[in-house]
Amino acid sequence: ALEGAGLGFWQRNLLTGEVRLSQRWLELLGLDDPQAQPTFQTWERLVHPDDWALVQDALNDYLAGTQAVYEAEYRMRHRDGHWIWVSSRGRVVEWTSTGQARLFSGTYMDVTARHRADVALNRQHRLLQALSRAQSAFIAHAQPHSAFEGMMGFLLEITGARAAGLFECVPGTGLEAPWPVQALVGTLPEGFPVWMVQVLEQGLAPGRVQPTTAETEVGDRRWQVIPITLAGRVVACIGLVFDVVVDSPDLTELDPLLNTAGQLLLAWRARLERRQAQEQLREATEQLSQKTRALELTLDTISQGIASFDEDGVLRLYNRRYLELLEMPEQVMRPGVTALELLRFQIDRGDLGSEFELLSPEAREGLMTNPHTDGRHLPDQYLRRTRSGRVLEIRSRPRPGGGWVRTFNDVTPYVDAQEALRQSEERWRHLSQLSYDWYWEQDANFRFVRLDGQHDGRSGLSSGQVLGRTRWELDAPNVSEAQWAEHRRTLLAHEPFQDFEMQRFGAGDGLGRWVSVSGAPLFDAQGQFKGYLGVGRDITERKKNEAIIERLAFYDELTGLPNRRLLLQRLGQALQVCGRGERHGALLFLDLDNFKDLNDTLGHDRGDQLLSQVATRLVACVRPDDTVARLGGDEFVVVLDDLGPSPAGAVAASEAVAQKILLALNQPYPIGDSLHHSTPSIGIALFSDASLTPDELLKRGDLAMYQAKAAGRNTLCFFDPGMQEAVSARSAMESDMRQALQRGEFRLLYQPVVDGRGQILGVEALVRWNHPQRGHISPAEFIPLAEKTGLILPLGRWVLQTACRQLVSWSRNPRMAHLTMAVNVSAREFRDPAFVEAVVAVLEHTGAQPSLLKLELTESLLLNDVEDIIAKMTRLQMRGVGFSLDDFGTGYSSLSYLKRLPLDQLKIDQSFVRDVLTDPNDATIARTIIALAASLGLAVVAEGVETEGQRAFLMRNGCEAFQGYLFSRPIPAVALESLVMEAEGES
Repeated sequence: ALEGAGLGFWQRNLLTGEVRLSQRWLELLGLDDPQAQPTFQTWERLVHPDDWALVQDALNDYLAGTQAVYEAEYRMRHRDGHWIWVSSRGRVVEWTSTGQARLFSGTYMDVTARHRADVALNRQHRLLQALSRAQSAFIAHAQPHSAFEGMMGFLLEITGARAAGLFECVPGTGLEAPWPVQALVGTLPEGFPVWMVQVLEQGLAPGRVQPTTAETEVGDRRWQVIPITLAGRVVACIGLVFDVVVDSPDLTELDPLLNTAGQLLLAWRARLERRQAQEQLREATEQLSQKTRALELTLDTISQGIASFDEDGVLRLYNRRYLELLEMPEQVMRPGVTALELLRFQIDRGDLGSEFELLSPEAREGLMTNPHTDGRHLPDQYLRRTRSGRVLEIRSRPRPGGGWVRTFNDVTPYVDAQEALRQSEERWRHLSQLSYDWYWEQDANFRFVRLDGQHDGRSGLSSGQVLGRTRWELDAPNVSEAQWAEHRRTLLAHEPFQDFEMQRFGAGDGLGRWVSVSGAPLFDAQGQFKGYLGVGRDITERKKNEAIIERLAFYDELTGLPNRRLLLQRLGQALQVCGRGERHGALLFLDLDNFKDLNDTLGHDRGDQLLSQVATRLVACVRPDDTVARLGGDEFVVVLDDLGPSPAGAVAASEAVAQKILLALNQPYPIGDSLHHSTPSIGIALFSDASLTPDELLKRGDLAMYQAKAAGRNTLCFFDPGMQEAVSARSAMESDMRQALQRGEFRLLYQPVVDGRGQILGVEALVRWNHPQRGHISPAEFIPLAEKTGLILPLGRWVLQTACRQLVSWSRNPRMAHLTMAVNVSAREFRDPAFVEAVVAVLEHTGAQPSLLKLELTESLLLNDVEDIIAKMTRLQMRGVGFSLDDFGTGYSSLSYLKRLPLDQLKIDQSFVRDVLTDPNDATIARTIIALAASLGLAVVAEGVETEGQRAFLMRNGCEAFQGYLFSRPIPAVALESLVMEAEGES
């Protein structure tokens, strides 16, 4: 069954170190030989060194009794060297005769997949954070290294590299590292950039880590290159330095990081080129201005070409610049040459193109309309391109007295700057569309004046619905008035802002899209505020992922209710609010009664159905602002906020809600084809003090809940400070009991069992505790606590060992050797799977005679698993051990079970003996028990016999053995020996 469930079995001998593992475990570790069972030392070496302390602590906690079950999750080394995660649970199943744990066994389960999923989810979250920070840094005009530090750090984590550097591949310049070493993560080895240049010269193919042939070894380090590709071109590369040779990383997981890095690099390059183009434009304008000023001073110093023609079109004046710009040979410039001849020379030489395409459109149209013109009818200003590719600006103006003057300006830098600026803006527009979804601008009144990009498809609003309106005039239901007020304050202060999140505003199609906008103020040259510009992104998928992560972290998977983590947060908030406002609240701690029975009988799936229905009913019983949480298992907590300033009112309100919950949860639950009934126990703790912690409040509710269970279940109970005091006292007593076992503070007293003649037949061993500070502590006080905490197991073992040693001591005295020894055994002791073995071990270790040992059981033991009880009793009876049913008549004993139990004796409880002479009912019960014992062939002993009249009545009705203060109180062994001697002397 374990193998089928994916579980393995392990067993470890804590004394010898021997370890046995199931086949499933060996397969998990890659061990082929089933006989190759490791020792504890070899098993220990398989555990990850970082996890060994955790494994040892979990074992020590369990063996110390602080944990009911050993449980740990840790890594183990597979045979091929990789690590796997396992979840292991176990308990001690066999003890030595001295009570020392010997055999330790349990199960395991492979949880490697779950751990990998957790790591992948965390890595995805950190990747999204790194990308978000990088894009935000770009929007805020930060330096490149501030954006790439997080990305490079994340890359080191997932690749295992020691250092990483980002290099930009700028066309025409080879390899470039535009920012210094502080932008890198780690330290790159000397010579790394030179090696990168060599790699680039060999050529990088997009989409894979390469080239392996160019890998170079320096000492014991290995270097790799990851290309960053956009539009089929390698735009950058990332250099990685490893301490050892590693396989190339999987680029699929790195695609978002690499794409974003490439896009941001190109965006920064476009920004740089745009600034350069603007600078070039400024310089060209300055040059043009200087030329104009120089022309006014002297023709000899101007940079323009000048040609002056008379009214007949004859060239009268020109300068050297004219010849240079038009590339005219000196021989053509003969005296008397006309404008028509010069134009024909250029046309014949092809200076204007075959179809005059080198002229601007208006000049081209003039020549085609009048092909024989000398040029005087051409536009006063036009552009033409020379054969060498320069662009000339040609201007004409009338000359006084007739004719015209024509100037020629080389405007190539200006035109090139304009073209570069246009191309830069075009590239920037395309890149921006890759980095974010849309671009926006606002005027000085914060009204939208421009929207570019994928705004319509992403936000659900067209530009017409947005332009002319402010952001807060759009539909954004998730933004509160306080958030709008803070956003307007930022805008009025002309401050930049980032990641202002809004739920989808507009179309109302129910898609619930989210957008994030960032912006920066815009000022003119005089520093006057002109408005804002910024970008917007669709973050709907991110919000969905965040919601999933939040639900996994803060909500119970089965019921959908807040889990313990979220409950503690809300409790802390409720305590602070109530404390500041002098208001009261209440915590209701619920536990389903006997829920374990449902799980054990119908299965956990049916139990889960019940828990889900309980959660639904609880939510229906409280206000929308109240909190209903599931702590785990069948425990729920309800937090009621703001129950008013009056303590009495808070009590009444919380009690009314609790009664409503009791009524709702008492209704039948349809589970499967039948109805199931369940009831809750509710503890209520009021609060109004901000100094109270959530954990303390939960403890108060838990204490009150247990009081409700003690009061009969299916009820409610308010917390009383006395409960805390009682718990503290019980905790102190539990600690003292553990120390008392170690210090030997417990002792045994013996109360005689006598026959009708007063002869001592045997004794009952009774444990007593003499506390060093508190003195004598009643068994009625410490025995129930020992049973609840599990200390009854070592205490009962000590009682049995001490009683058996006393039997052995008395066996050496002929006058004491006949005495039987009755030892009380609790239900918890008897249900211990190793109980029979433990009793046999004590008998063998001490050498006590089994026939003189009588184990006294209580009727409560017969409530569960009677077949197991009968089997254990039979095994011990075969060894010679006798059994007595103690306090008979006070509990539940089915006669059908009673006649099957291998009993030797019934004991009449002292509650019937006390009033046997005055209460007819008690007398009838006593006679009935004596008759029943006789019919079953069992001996009978009457407890609590204190008067001669009680003894006489019991003897008349057939009782032949007695125990009580009439004969002796519980006394030490030495006093008992004297009492036996006296009884024999009297006889």
